[in-house]
Amino acid sequence: MADIFNGTKFSERSMGVSASPRVTSSRNVPKGGGRHQVGQPYTVAGQTFVPREQPNLDVVGQASWYGPAFHGRLTANGEIFDQYHLSGAHPTLPLPSYVRVTNVANGQSALVRINDRGPFSRNRVIDLSRRTAEVLGFKQQGIANVRVQYVGPAPLNGDDTRFLVGAINQLTPYERDMGTRMAYQDIQVAQTPAPTAVDAVAGAVDAPPADVPFQILSYGQGASLDIAADIESEPSGTAVRLDLGNFSDAGHAQMIAREFAVLGAVDQVEYTYEHGSSITLTLSHLREGVTENDVRLLADQLGLTGSF
Repeated sequence: MADIFNGTKFSERSMGVSASPRVTSSRNVPKGGGRHQVGQPYTVAGQTFVPREQPNLDVVGQASWYGPAFHGRLTANGEIFDQYHLSGAHPTLPLPSYVRVTNVANGQSALVRINDRGPFSRNRVIDLSRRTAEVLGFKQQGIANVRVQYVGPAPLNGDDTRFLVGAINQLTPYERDMGTRMAYQDIQVAQTPAPTAVDAVAGAVDAPPADVPFQILSYGQGASLDIAADIESEPSGTAVRLDLGNFSDAGHAQMIAREFAVLGAVDQVEYTYEHGSSITLTLSHLREGVTENDVRLLADQLGLTGSF
């Protein structure tokens, strides 16, 4: 398959060195490091999405989940996706944000960090991490009817794992103060997020529920995952191998990777050779509803030349 980007393809053999993958297969995925963004309108699969502030968001619809194919890759705001974190993707909310997601069928509820874009299938309202699907009790089914309620903005820095685990099936002090309710009745969701939401992330939160499995709090000493073996269980999306090209400018490569992360899982491999280095980007999995034509259109918008 030809590169989208009109650059030189370096092979490990021609350089005499091994390539260094820039994705992680560790359970201990670094947290934070992304950016606050609302973003410009964009079109995927024939639909136009308009990112915007939505303090009154309170919707019921289908949720799906994503995991192994995206684990260790960049999210749409530049964080690193962790399938074991209570996180998710929304097509139009500011990134990162917190939402409360409740499984309508069983009442299970979780506070979720939204740091990614998707889903793009017309009948989905949110895409959740594998761990979130387990907590809400629908991992095996693949989809569930859920209620999504906006809570407030999420901080960029720090690991909010314990904060989120402490909010499984129970409201945070911030939510109680702002009047959000888990029950299925008319609610008043957060209108103007207060600083206490960020303060809570810093540590002033309830203790995790006693029945939460230990592994949701601690993922061991950097243990590696057999990602390839798990990808077959991915319930949505399409495995592909689309070369996005080689980039000598690391900053430019990161920008391109973030843009394409909206559409799918981007692999980054850095090659170091005698007179410099090169970063190769490859799209290895498309989100549900995304087509190769969407990839071509984005490549054109970014000024990348070449064709598939």
